[in-house]
Amino acid sequence: MAPTKRILCVGLCNLDIIQVCDAFPEEDSDQRSLQSRWQRGGNASNNCTVLALLGADAELLATFADSDHFRFAAERDLERRGIATGNCVRHEGCEIPLSTVWLSAETGSRTIVHSNPNLPELTVGDFGGCDLSVYSWVHFEGRRSASEIAKMIASITEWNERSEDEKKIVISVDLEKPRDSNLLLVPNVDVIFLGKDFARFRGFNSAQEAVHGFRKEFPGSYIIICPWGSSGIAALDANGQHLSCGVYPPETVRDTLGAGDTFCAGCIFQLSRGSSLQA
Repeated sequence: MAPTKRILCVGLCNLDIIQVCDAFPEEDSDQRSLQSRWQRGGNASNNCTVLALLGADAELLATFADSDHFRFAAERDLERRGIATGNCVRHEGCEIPLSTVWLSAETGSRTIVHSNPNLPELTVGDFGGCDLSVYSWVHFEGRRSASEIAKMIASITEWNERSEDEKKIVISVDLEKPRDSNLLLVPNVDVIFLGKDFARFRGFNSAQEAVHGFRKEFPGSYIIICPWGSSGIAALDANGQHLSCGVYPPETVRDTLGAGDTFCAGCIFQLSRGSSLQA
C-alpha cells in the first residue's frame, strides 16, 4: 500500500458555534461566556483536519450547503488546510447543519445540540463520483444513512476483489451513535472504531468487554478499537490478540471537543503508514 495515496473521510461537515463557560449554564439563566467562536466541525471534517496536520493527503466527501456563510466558515478553511473537497456535493436552498457547543472551563466537558433542517445525506451515487484508484484508505462516519453507506462499502469491496494487493483499499468505520443501523456497516470492513456510547447501547460495560463481546457477536478478521474515556483503550487485532492502553491526561484540559475524531484520525494515520496496532 503506497503511503503517498490519499485518505478519504466520508461523513459530515457542519458549522460549530462554541461558547466557553465557567461551568455548564443552569437552565433559565443569563450569563456571559469566557469566549466564543465559530468554526468548521463534523466528525469526518475533523478527521481530515487531523490527518492533514499529520502530513497525510486527506480528502473530505460530504454534502455542502450552497451558501456564503458555509463557504466562508467551512470551505475556505478546508482549502487553507490543503484538504481536497472536489467530490463534495453542493445543494442549493438548504440550510447549514449547525452544532451549538457549550464547553465547561471547570470540567472540560462539552455539550452539543445539533441541527440539520434539510441538507441531504450522501448517497451511493454521490460516492460513485470518486475515483477509487487514488485512495489507500476510506474512512466512514457512521450516520443515519447507514443503508447508503453500506452500499458505498460494498462498492469498495467489489473494487478490492478486482484489484491487486497493492491497490486494495483499507475500509474503516466509526460507530459512535447508539443506533442499531450502525450494524449494517460491520460486514467487509478492516477497522472498526467502537464508540463508548454505541458499546453501552449494545450492552457492554467496559472497553475490554466491548471488543471481545462485539468480535464474538460479529466474527471476522478486522481490527476493533474501543476508546473508553479516562478508563483507557482496548483493542483486538485481526488475529484476535488483545491490546490495551491507559490514558495520559495533560495537566490542563483545554476542552474535549473533537477528542474522539482526533483519536480516530491518529490511529488511521499510523496504521495507513504500516504501523502495527501495538505501535
